[in-house]
Amino acid sequence: MQERNQELAAAHQATEDERQRYQELFEFAPDGYVITTASGIIQDANHAAATLLNIEQRRLIGKPLGVFVASTSKSTFLTQLNRLTHLSSADFPKTLLYRDWELFLQPRQSEPFPAEISISAVLNPQSEIVGLRWLIRDMSYRHQVESLRRELEAEKELSELKSRFIQTVSHEFRTPLNMIYVSAQLLARSHDGLSEDKCNQLIKRTDKAVRRITKILDDVLVFSKASADKLELSPTLIDIEQFCQSVVEDYQVLAGSGKTIHFNCQRKNHSVCLDEKLLYQILGNLLSNAINYSLPDSTIELSLTYEGNNVCFRMQDQGIGIPREDLSHLFDPFHRARNVSNLPGTGLGLSIVQKAVELHGGTIKVESEVDVGTTFTVTLPLSS
Repeated sequence: MQERNQELAAAHQATEDERQRYQELFEFAPDGYVITTASGIIQDANHAAATLLNIEQRRLIGKPLGVFVASTSKSTFLTQLNRLTHLSSADFPKTLLYRDWELFLQPRQSEPFPAEISISAVLNPQSEIVGLRWLIRDMSYRHQVESLRRELEAEKELSELKSRFIQTVSHEFRTPLNMIYVSAQLLARSHDGLSEDKCNQLIKRTDKAVRRITKILDDVLVFSKASADKLELSPTLIDIEQFCQSVVEDYQVLAGSGKTIHFNCQRKNHSVCLDEKLLYQILGNLLSNAINYSLPDSTIELSLTYEGNNVCFRMQDQGIGIPREDLSHLFDPFHRARNVSNLPGTGLGLSIVQKAVELHGGTIKVESEVDVGTTFTVTLPLSS
């Protein structure tokens, strides 16, 4: 009996030592550790959990864990807890029920913070759920790192965008400026036998180059305002047929005699309330693209129709088309399709078009086939 008592005492001491070690691990673990009843009432919590929740350990006991969940995560938390409460022991193994579940916790008298939660079940000898273990990890640092990473990526993207902008605009300015320079030099020597027809050709070339530079500057200005969210909608009543005809005449000059722009209108002498400047940007950029990417001696069709309370503009060309791989990036600033080669363009036009359409509350669709042509359909609500 004495030997048996000594063995039991030794076993008891070993058990107590083991319990003490686990208690120390529990107490000094770097992450928060909370034990609750199956319904979420706190029965025990370590020092890290009390620190995270900004409350004394002894005051945590008996409180529902839900009171420390932020309002933005409260509904999700209660839904999950209710689900856990009604699970039977056969519905889950004796391991973690949930791993890496993120929610926002609300410490006392402090700001909410993002937490990663892992949950396991506490079972009695009859395999019944009697409690839950909650491992809580503060994710604020990881969120800050992720936020910093996104900011750095955005800054890098902005830097690349600025670089592409400078390169693109510089390249686009060079050609028309050279044309103006050469034409001016030839005109300066017109007294040396330059014919009147040749002078007129040089003047037209100069006018075309000036228009091109003006358009680039207009695009840059509009794009700058759009990027800074300073582009505003100012609808006015305009004669839509006359307006479209005027835009077509302006861009027919840029198209020259090699390409023809046809304008078709469903209804005559009809006024609509739209932003005149933004509408000019929409039609002008679509026409400019159609001209740049159409084949010589081809026709560009601009159609104006009405569908219910919407006005629809349909721009169709017989150009080089847009590869399928480029369609998803078509409205990205400075993006140009892989088949444009050395054809002129800044890659800003469609980005501006999309922004102007969105400000009107409209939609834009594109259909394209390489070496066949492209059709843009812009639908704007008349209620604008």
